[in-house]
Amino acid sequence: MEITSVTVGLPVTDIEASCLWYGAVFERAEPDLEPDEGIAEYEVGGIWVQLYEDESAEENPVSVRFGVDDAAAQHARIGALGIDIGPVECVDGAVDWFDVRDPDGNVLSLFSLVDETGRGSGGRDSDAGRAI
Repeated sequence: MEITSVTVGLPVTDIEASCLWYGAVFERAEPDLEPDEGIAEYEVGGIWVQLYEDESAEENPVSVRFGVDDAAAQHARIGALGIDIGPVECVDGAVDWFDVRDPDGNVLSLFSLVDETGRGSGGRDSDAGRAI
């Protein structure tokens, strides 16, 4: 089997509100595709994130993890949008990460790997960008 692409489906209760939320988080004015009513897709990091309307979305949340260059910088940026986020957590010698829940409870986890000196993205030594 040869995999040619990956799409992660996230259930949402309100496609318009979710597109505003994901557009802000992904820094996009609009989805990359809207293949059908109630469906919107964003291409990020080589995968497709597909939002689809599902009235029971809040009962079945999904977790998706995204690698970024600097978790602390993204934490500060997303927090500045007024979105409630968890603190930057650090696994010494491995990764810095934080979680943010969309309006339906789906979890986006953003992480950055530590550099060759064992230092992360800067989140562990600074209170800048901590959860609101």
